[in-house]
Amino acid sequence: MIKKFLKKKLKKLLFKYNYKLEKIYIQNDYNLESPDLQLLKWMKKSKGVLHMGSHRGSEAAVYEWFGKKVIWIEANPKIFFDLVINIKQYKFQKPICALLTNKDNEEKKFYISNNDAASSSIFKFGNLSLGKETLWKNKNLKMIDEIKLETKMLDSVIRENNIDIENYDHWVIDVQGAELLVLEGSRNNLKFCNSLYIEVSQGDVYENASQWDDVKKFLNDIGLKPVNEIQSEHENVLFVRN
Repeated sequence: MIKKFLKKKLKKLLFKYNYKLEKIYIQNDYNLESPDLQLLKWMKKSKGVLHMGSHRGSEAAVYEWFGKKVIWIEANPKIFFDLVINIKQYKFQKPICALLTNKDNEEKKFYISNNDAASSSIFKFGNLSLGKETLWKNKNLKMIDEIKLETKMLDSVIRENNIDIENYDHWVIDVQGAELLVLEGSRNNLKFCNSLYIEVSQGDVYENASQWDDVKKFLNDIGLKPVNEIQSEHENVLFVRN
C-alpha cells in the first residue's frame, strides 16, 4: 500500500511541473518498519501538521504533496519573512512568528548561527558543535549575532490564534536544544498529538539544552513512544501514540 501511494503521489507531483514518470522502482526488500517509512505512514494518516522550528519551510512542497494543512511556527523574524513568501502559494499552510518555550512573555537572547541561521537557538553551541571534532559538516560553525525575543508557550499560541489543534495531529519539533521547553509549554494540547517527529541530542551539542533521556521520559509519560532509539549525538526520532 505504501509503495502504490508513493508512486501515485510522485506521478501527480511530476505531472504538475510538466514531467513524465516512465517507471519507478521501489525495492521489494525495503524494510517497511524502518523509521523513514514509519514517518511516511504516520504523515499519510494525519489530519494536518504542526511544524515548530520552520526555518524557511523547505518541507512545504512535501506537505502539499501529502495534501496536509500546516501550521508553521518560526522564531527568527528575518527568516519568518522568507517563510511567509515561500509558503504563499499553498492555500492551507499558515505561518506564525513565535519563540516557543515553557513560559510566556519572558525576554530571551536568541543566538544566530552562521549556517544560514539554520542552527540558531536560545542556547549557545556546546563542545560537540565546536572545533575540529564537531559533529557538523561545517567545521567553522558558530553564533555570529544575537537578538532579543519574547517567549510564548505553544498552548498560548494555539489559544491566541484560534487553532483547531485536533486537526493538526502530526507535530514536528526542530528547535535546536529547546525541545523539552516546548513540550512543557504544550501540556494542554499534547493529547491531540498522535505522532511527533522531534530533533533530539545526547551530549553537549548545545549548552544546557534538552537531552534525549529527559525528552523520551516526558513523552513516554503521556503515551508517546519512540519508533527507534537515538543512534548518534544528534538526530531526529519519531514518537507515536499506540
